[in-house]
Amino acid sequence: MVVPPQALADLGFAAEQLDCAGVKLTLCEVYTLEEAGEILPDSKRVPRYLKVEPDERGVFDLGKGAYIVRYCEYVRIPEDSMALAIPRSSLLRSGVTLFTAVWDPGYEGRGYGLLLVLNEHGVRIGSRSQIAQLVYVRLTEKSAIPYRGAYYRE
Repeated sequence: MVVPPQALADLGFAAEQLDCAGVKLTLCEVYTLEEAGEILPDSKRVPRYLKVEPDERGVFDLGKGAYIVRYCEYVRIPEDSMALAIPRSSLLRSGVTLFTAVWDPGYEGRGYGLLLVLNEHGVRIGSRSQIAQLVYVRLTEKSAIPYRGAYYRE
């Protein structure tokens, strides 16, 4: 069952942070990838990132390519739920999409996503502009293995 936005107020979200079916996720930081990542059966290494600075008006001018983005909102996922970040249709209509992973039961923090600019002309996105909606899905029972990994409370 998808959790209705009015029920998310219990997680500390203000009314202006709620959207039609979840929580608004806004753009806070943008990074370029500076080297290869590594995902092996017994280890992983995230590549170094280089922070992209917005212009004097707080606008990021992004050319075609892949970017790591960080959301402004600190979120909490209850142990009886998971969440999925869905890109805004205005991103898609601009030739841009957002890839995210499952937000696990028990996760807390300010998540990251992969913003992929496919538009040959790039895109301009203002800081604190909504780029996604975080939709909470209630599990049939509380997770026996809540998230406590490396990105907990990031």
